[in-house]
Formats: sequence, structure tokens, C-alpha cells
Amino acid sequence: MEITIDRAKCHGYAKYVQAAPKVFKPDAKMTAEVIDPNGETDEKIVLAARICPTKAIILEDEGTGIKIFPND
Repeated sequence: MEITIDRAKCHGYAKYVQAAPKVFKPDAKMTAEVIDPNGETDEKIVLAARICPTKAIILEDEGTGIKIFPND
């Protein structure tokens, strides 16, 4: 799964850390940062994306490029 952070949308709520602490961490400005895209299960990564109130975490299938989340 490819993980992208829309840094313009990220407001530093850091809820993603609760769901997938081995994948995400806040940087010095409290913006989400991917530290290990394989650090948690896909289910936990999707949960982290879903609980982000600004939908700043974008998930795509690496093989196909199809967007997994958000589905807008």
C-alpha cells in the first residue's frame, strides 16, 4: 500500500499515531510523517487514515494505483 500525506490538509491532530504508531509519527510541526509503511497491518493503516479528521492520509494500491482512501 502506498501512503501519502497531504501536508496542506494535516492539522496535527495526531490520531493516526493511536491507530498505527509504527507507521506514523508527527514531525516537528506536528504534521504526519510516514516512518515505516510496512510497520503495521493494512487494517491498522486504513483505520489511521479513516480517523484522520481532515482526510490528510491518502492510501493507494501500489500495484494498480487505485485509491483505497479517501473515496471522494
